[in-house]
Amino acid sequence: MQNHQVSWFEIGTDNPEATMDFYGKLFGWKFIPYHDMENDYYNIVEPGNEYPTGGILATAGKVAEYSTFYTLVADVAKSIASAKEAGAQVIWGPVTDKTGLTFARLRDNGGHQFGLFSSGN
Repeated sequence: MQNHQVSWFEIGTDNPEATMDFYGKLFGWKFIPYHDMENDYYNIVEPGNEYPTGGILATAGKVAEYSTFYTLVADVAKSIASAKEAGAQVIWGPVTDKTGLTFARLRDNGGHQFGLFSSGN
């Protein structure tokens, strides 16, 4: 993966089982539980891929349902500062999980959600 490329996507849903059933049947996606998040999370493995390229977050009614993308960056905090200078607002984060992955969700100057993440390596 290279910096500044869309490298992850995420679907937030109150009903992860139905969402996984839908996309599993439609696209043949497989789902792997991911236990390093506060909420239930499932990594998505698309056909032909060895590694996950997206995830499903069980929102538990805490936030509106959504679909969004994440862009890989070298430094999440620095990228947040640049995004804010361009008119973005931080929705939440940055957060670092147990594996060192740091991520945040923002709203661009037009109100569209997007995410940033870095691997911590």
